[in-house]
Amino acid sequence: MKPAKNVGIVSSFFTYTGPTDGTPWDEIDIEFLGKDTTKVQFNYYTNGVGNHEKIVNLGFDAANSYHTYAFDWQPNSIKWYVDGQLKHTATTQIPQTPGKIMMNLWNGAGVDEWLGSYNGVTPPLHAHYNWVRYTKR
Repeated sequence: MKPAKNVGIVSSFFTYTGPTDGTPWDEIDIEFLGKDTTKVQFNYYTNGVGNHEKIVNLGFDAANSYHTYAFDWQPNSIKWYVDGQLKHTATTQIPQTPGKIMMNLWNGAGVDEWLGSYNGVTPPLHAHYNWVRYTKR
């Protein structure tokens, strides 16, 4: 994945399920805040409750080249990886509801404190995904 670089946007890879699916809001995130793509944010929601954010300094600018980002979701833990290296583990309030795998790029109007103010850049912004793999255990 190569995220887009621009203030006020998020490039992401995540699982999601929620009320529109007739299920609790459960989500596991890998997010890049376009204002600083030298960091990645890991997060998760269980039954709509979040605030599990972990920001990891990558030591490189993710927008400049492809890197591999992954998470291993088990009943009692979530482990996030960058280029095969474990970067964060969560072990409390782990989501249990299966979700859809999703990828997107969005501007965060209304969440300026988190993302910075989106500047309405007119050239197209792109998040690039070279490949995706799902392994069921």
